[in-house]
Amino acid sequence: MSKTLVVLNPMAGHGAALKMFPQVEQQLRAAGMQFDVAHTRASLHAVQIAWDAPGQGYERIIAVGGDGIVHEVLNGLMRASEEGETIALGIIPLGKGNDFIKSLPPALNPGETRDDWKLAIPRVTSPNTALVDVGKITVDVPTPGVPHPQYFTNGTDVGFGARVAKAIRGIPMTGIAAYLLAIVQVMVDYGLPHIKLTLDDNEVIELNTTLTAVTNGRCFGASFWLTPMAEITDGELNVIIAKALGRVGILQIIPLLMKGTHLDHPAIIMKKARKVVIESPEPLIMEADGEMPFRDARRMQIEILPKRLRMMV
Repeated sequence: MSKTLVVLNPMAGHGAALKMFPQVEQQLRAAGMQFDVAHTRASLHAVQIAWDAPGQGYERIIAVGGDGIVHEVLNGLMRASEEGETIALGIIPLGKGNDFIKSLPPALNPGETRDDWKLAIPRVTSPNTALVDVGKITVDVPTPGVPHPQYFTNGTDVGFGARVAKAIRGIPMTGIAAYLLAIVQVMVDYGLPHIKLTLDDNEVIELNTTLTAVTNGRCFGASFWLTPMAEITDGELNVIIAKALGRVGILQIIPLLMKGTHLDHPAIIMKKARKVVIESPEPLIMEADGEMPFRDARRMQIEILPKRLRMMV
């Protein structure tokens, strides 16, 4: 039987992961799984745990928590594999948004969810796996103490979405309610960064933007289907650009984002690329999988690494 490590973020979901873990552990053992358990003790601890895991003989690693711990485990696994194919990663969703799991095959449609952790037990206890794509971010000014480059499962963005990701850290709620409250807070003063995008070294777009996101997955912020057509196995990045919008425009587009019906909106530009460069005269407020890895970057290069991450499906 494959040697398995379960990595728990006890702070995920404002402590929900730690509270629910005895039930998770019971269900895994009832399914016949044998495993070791590691609790994260601080931010970025899961990166080191996952980095060390293959060298310790682990062939499977299960992240228990939200997109944050999945992001950290991915960054450890990609370093351990030197950007080659990783060992298998499974997800038991107990976080605020649980976004990336919605893009695993078979990918869900807008409105559907996999937030019930019990639904993940058959996935992580079966032998079925699939290789999926990984995003890679390189910046001009790395943040000290933060691994560089950064890898992502779901996506990265600058502008409004990044500000929401920052604001939600101070909100003691989970799910869509937390993200809606964060949106209200950010709308007080959200800014419109001026950016220059270069797609695959040949197409240039320059504008003031409400939000520009480069994605691998489909769903963001628990219930916002930013790129509902995205496929995590197609070897391409999805680029969604929202032109400058006022507060009324943002309020009008939010219901469309929740239904995935915003792609024909006149303020939305959609592109596909394998490499995207985003540049700005000012430091970019950016997020990756809900995390805030870089503070002072003015230039970020995002590329797709096809079929690098082995996922339990």
